Amino acid sequence: MSSETISKHEFEVRDLEIQKVVVFSDRAEIKRLARVQLNAGTNEVHVKNLTSSLLPDSLRVDGRGNAQIHEVQEKSQPAVHEEKDSPKVAGLRKILKEREHEMKELEERKEVLDKRIQALDKMISEVGSGVVNPPKEAGSSFALDENTLGSLEKFFEYYENTSADLRKKTRNVQEELEKAVEKTNKARNDLAQAINESYSHGWSRSAIITLESPAETEAELDIIYQVYNASWRPSYDIRVDTGATPNLKISYYGKISQSTEENWEDVPLVLTTAQPCLGGHVPELGTLEASFWRPPPPPVAQPEVFRACSFGGSNIMRKAKMAPMMAAAPAMDTVAIAEVRENTLSTEFQIARLASIPQGGSDHKVTIGIVDVIPQLVHETVPSKNTSVFLTASAVNNSVLAFLNGEASVYLNNAFVAKTNIKNVSPGERFSVSLGVDTAIKVEYKPAKKYHEQTGFINKSSTNVNEQLISVKNSRSEHPILITIKHHVPRSTDEKIKISLINPNATPYDATAADHHEESPKEGARLNSNNNLEWTVRLPGGKIENLVIKWVVEHPKEEKIEYNETF
Repeated sequence: MSSETISKHEFEVRDLEIQKVVVFSDRAEIKRLARVQLNAGTNEVHVKNLTSSLLPDSLRVDGRGNAQIHEVQEKSQPAVHEEKDSPKVAGLRKILKEREHEMKELEERKEVLDKRIQALDKMISEVGSGVVNPPKEAGSSFALDENTLGSLEKFFEYYENTSADLRKKTRNVQEELEKAVEKTNKARNDLAQAINESYSHGWSRSAIITLESPAETEAELDIIYQVYNASWRPSYDIRVDTGATPNLKISYYGKISQSTEENWEDVPLVLTTAQPCLGGHVPELGTLEASFWRPPPPPVAQPEVFRACSFGGSNIMRKAKMAPMMAAAPAMDTVAIAEVRENTLSTEFQIARLASIPQGGSDHKVTIGIVDVIPQLVHETVPSKNTSVFLTASAVNNSVLAFLNGEASVYLNNAFVAKTNIKNVSPGERFSVSLGVDTAIKVEYKPAKKYHEQTGFINKSSTNVNEQLISVKNSRSEHPILITIKHHVPRSTDEKIKISLINPNATPYDATAADHHEESPKEGARLNSNNNLEWTVRLPGGKIENLVIKWVVEHPKEEKIEYNETF
């Protein structure tokens, strides 16, 4: 067995086609395809330069073909940069070498020009010295005549022209050299930054897949792994048109960020709400025992003893291989761009178009869907807290898209209104969006009137009457509005405290009849699940409505009532 020849096949992970990217809230799952021509016997497929963002034990391999997968292992080893450079890093490294070569050539040119200038200056110095101090050796003669002067004139002219030309060339080369130094430094910094973003220095991670094939065959391997430093979150643009026929359009986006050291170019993208980081253990209940309270015994003085402290427990990270998160998605109606699949514990959005999400810290927006609904515009106010009147658009999510909790930009008649948040909204569920304060609607919260009286001869009781006047004015002369006033009505927590709402005549809250798919607010008064009054009235343009809220609290005389607001 030891003498068996093992066929090796090497792939760069970045050269393998990405079949799918599934993005979670805190990670991503990548599926790449490797096509390999296997030989008969044992084969090893080496997938080189896996990202350092790889989650431990997340790597798994599925295959198609006449072969059997025996083992999948991860390996880290020292490596030279030629083995692990990404195309971006390799390109920057090549640019740096070119810049350094250019700078070296300019330095050599400048050195040659400097030496020529030095030699010329030395020559003119020697000639000048020979004229002033002619040689005195025997047999030598020096005559400063017309011929000598003519030769000197030509030499000085040659020196002047040549020296000026050399110094001009030196200055030009110096300027080019300074620019080359700047470009070289920039290329060096760009390379260092790319190296820091692309991999761990000096190490290469790879996957080794061992297969057994009975004969030569072509096989396809799905290499699936998870990476951290990737996430997505929902985002919305909400546009409301308050024309003759109100319209509300929600553009539903997914904002994706990834710093996984990989570039996702034109990949099938899936956004999922699954959270693989959360455990699924049901909490355990102990036995709740009831006994009479007894004061604890007084503490007994103990001699001071120093003991070693032991800390129990350990932090063990459980690692699990993740199963594929996506299957074929059903067709859906025209309001959505992404295909939607509802799993037992999550929702998945299959983005309709191929997406490119480059490595880096910035967000990239993809469209999940566009939902068009006809809203009802309702004014709401909580005058005990704030006398401002807020315009709210209420509508039903008539799409197959589940809206997730996320930030939203609200536009009213093409004008930006505010930033807000959308809560989780299931398909078919009613939701509302605040459009800001309507200054044309005025609310006056009058001081409350309170009355107190005692009744009964033997069991005396106290009765407190609370009367609150709220005045609402519609300053618009032609447009009637529907306005909902929300106000406290106390809820009793003791059978001895009896509370009765005298005005208005409100429909009590019925938990069995409560339905998230109910119609939008209608005229009338009702109590909600928190026992708060919601009183909806239609107010014509230019009119004032005085609303009186009145309730009675009855309790034993000797008791004192306190009111606490809980959320």
